[in-house]
Amino acid sequence: MTTSAVRRRAAPGSQVFAALVLASGVAVILVMTWLVNHQDSEVFTMHFNYSFKDLFGRVANLNDLRRTGNIYVPFGYQAFTYPPGAIFFFWPILWVPIQHLSLVWNFVTLAALAASIYVSLIYLTKVPRLLLAGLACWAAVISAAIFPELIEHLMWGQTATILMLFVLLDMLIIRGPAKGVLIGLAAAIKIYPGLFIIVWLLRRQWRPALTALATTAGVTGLAFAIWPTSGRYFVHHIIFGGQEFQKLAGTANSLKSGSFVAFFQRWPFHYGTISTHEGLLLEAAVMVLALLAAQRLWRAGLDFCAVIVVLIAGAIASPVAWDHYFSFAPLLILVALEARANTALGRTAIVATVVSLVPWVIFRTPSITTSWTTTYAFVARNALLLSTFAVIVVALWRRDRHRRVGVANHGGLADAASVSSH
Repeated sequence: MTTSAVRRRAAPGSQVFAALVLASGVAVILVMTWLVNHQDSEVFTMHFNYSFKDLFGRVANLNDLRRTGNIYVPFGYQAFTYPPGAIFFFWPILWVPIQHLSLVWNFVTLAALAASIYVSLIYLTKVPRLLLAGLACWAAVISAAIFPELIEHLMWGQTATILMLFVLLDMLIIRGPAKGVLIGLAAAIKIYPGLFIIVWLLRRQWRPALTALATTAGVTGLAFAIWPTSGRYFVHHIIFGGQEFQKLAGTANSLKSGSFVAFFQRWPFHYGTISTHEGLLLEAAVMVLALLAAQRLWRAGLDFCAVIVVLIAGAIASPVAWDHYFSFAPLLILVALEARANTALGRTAIVATVVSLVPWVIFRTPSITTSWTTTYAFVARNALLLSTFAVIVVALWRRDRHRRVGVANHGGLADAASVSSH
């Protein structure tokens, strides 16, 4: 009997229980949404009270676009650092009354986190999907309460959980001609999901790669046609002019950033800026290592682990990596589920999960300078970077125990379609 048949024939009692878990999960998401929006919960005070500045900054950017035709000017605090295609993604926030915007956005991002956990669990397990949906809602709320990366994500009003959902759906679930569309949209919104297009090219999965490229090109081309001034400015000044790198990778950000660029800009290596070319070479080196690691994991049938490795690279290989770039942290523990907790990769993922639970932001900028504060500040500034990079390194050097075959045993999902998408 197939897994889907077992799910369909589940006992009525278990279906009722699953429905109750789901209903309570949706309820706690609504409660958490209200708590985050009102900033009066213990988990959202002190160092995480950012008042949704990024979200309202996007509103200001869009209003600048309406007035001047250029969303990238002025390129100062709360500048628009996304590609032109992201304008379509953010435009609907202008339709929401400003007094309700943070509430709506919090619900969407929390729901996206729950959906990301749900997608991961249905790929990795054979638990009935109705029950998984409820468990995913609860897991999302608990994660939002205990992972500082997600707390910061919510309090700034960020996009990471939405883009992560796009990636997980397209890489793990979607089959057929539509595969590649969501990755293409994500790459048009923020550049780093384009790494997954390279992943498909390395696997010789031409159809999803071309679909993603066509989607990105179509969305970006349409944005250039509607907002030509913004499009030209993005190409000439933000990309080739190095304006974004200089803004994000400056020494003012290096003490709080979890990127490799920041790592080599602070003690004990160097205290000061590095050139744009040096930064780009460093970012490219990290991306290459991650792509090679992802390829090895895919060949071993560890598709979910491969996705997480590339998500890590998208964070630590950026010019700057704020803590909310690591919003995939709750999914790290699932690497141990797929790779097995008793393997080197599983243990490393568990360690990275534990490291992600610490609010390192509190310790990065001590008020006095002593040997003790210098030591703990060094640890706090590099903990997320080194623990997640360790996952890439272990994945790269792990020994493959088996080669990829036509069908992978992931919650009953056949992977033959992804292999044959040429």
